[in-house]
Amino acid sequence: MWISLKLTRAYFAFLEVLFSSHITFILNLDTNTFMHLVGSLESGLKGLDTNISSQCASSVDNLAAFYFNNITMGEAPTLPTAINLARHIAECPNLFPEILKTLFEIVLFEDCGNQWSLSRPMLSLILISEQIFSDLKAQILASQPVDQHQRLSVCFDKLMADVTRSLDSKNRDKFTQNLTVFRHEFRVK
Repeated sequence: MWISLKLTRAYFAFLEVLFSSHITFILNLDTNTFMHLVGSLESGLKGLDTNISSQCASSVDNLAAFYFNNITMGEAPTLPTAINLARHIAECPNLFPEILKTLFEIVLFEDCGNQWSLSRPMLSLILISEQIFSDLKAQILASQPVDQHQRLSVCFDKLMADVTRSLDSKNRDKFTQNLTVFRHEFRVK
């Protein structure tokens, strides 16, 4: 048990380094390998270890920020790495929506001690596609009692209040503040 935990921690620390400092290497992998690594990040987010969850959130944020900066905000991707990422995502279009859903479920329905860390990739993923966010909002609302829909819809509107289409630190901090209020107001019965 102890060895596997130590190994697990080392694995996710390694992934965090790869996704922060060697993203080109990650994006040049074949799609199956890429998906396996990103899938393990999602399972790490769901784990009970806050350090691992935070490392996975950082890795997802680096990937989503790369996508946002080079594909969403770019004209047409010209960097080979951006083209590779676009291809990976085209082959697995549910990747980002599933991770964003996982992050929202953790923040809204679990007691997470690393909300700040989780907020970073949430903003990056929301900014990649307003449609993904809109669809997820509808899914979450549909899972809640009908008499709560209006109140919860207002919570979602407040979440994005004064948040711009930017990943600068000031905007990230604004989103994180909004997320804290959102989580509190969402959970009030």
